[in-house]
Amino acid sequence: MNLAIGTKNKAKVSAAESCWTFGEVKGFKTESGVSDQPFGHDETRQGAVNRAMNAAACYENAAGLGLEGGVAEMEDGLYICNWGALFVPGFKEPFTASGASIRLPEELAEPLRKGQELGPLMEEYSKQQNIRQHDGAVGFFTNGRITRAQMFEHIVELLIGQWEYEKNK
Repeated sequence: MNLAIGTKNKAKVSAAESCWTFGEVKGFKTESGVSDQPFGHDETRQGAVNRAMNAAACYENAAGLGLEGGVAEMEDGLYICNWGALFVPGFKEPFTASGASIRLPEELAEPLRKGQELGPLMEEYSKQQNIRQHDGAVGFFTNGRITRAQMFEHIVELLIGQWEYEKNK
């Protein structure tokens, strides 16, 4: 079965290509249906679900994958949060999973709370262009130990594992 991923982002497409062994992977520019900077787990998860459904509609008889990064407020500060969704034809609902979360420095958290996007803020903060296409905030703040692609690989594996479990029941 082929896979349509609802993005052209290099880190996300790379994660899908690393994990999906069932057919071809194609990236499609899709809408998330949520804010450009999703805030909270619910909105970030919904963006992933929307992207999965929209991607599946772009590629006949393919599964759809949505990967969405957002931020979520916790009692001690603002964290990055990441969600994925896998829609497989023949299953009633998409499978969903979340990934790594780390706290952001307050100098990034404050502008995010005021509506700015993490990607452009990270470019300025890190002095790296297109950081979201490569290591991302997680890579920057883990000193490269976990890249954005690796973080999303973990989510994709969680999604594939759920699907395999359900189809083999």
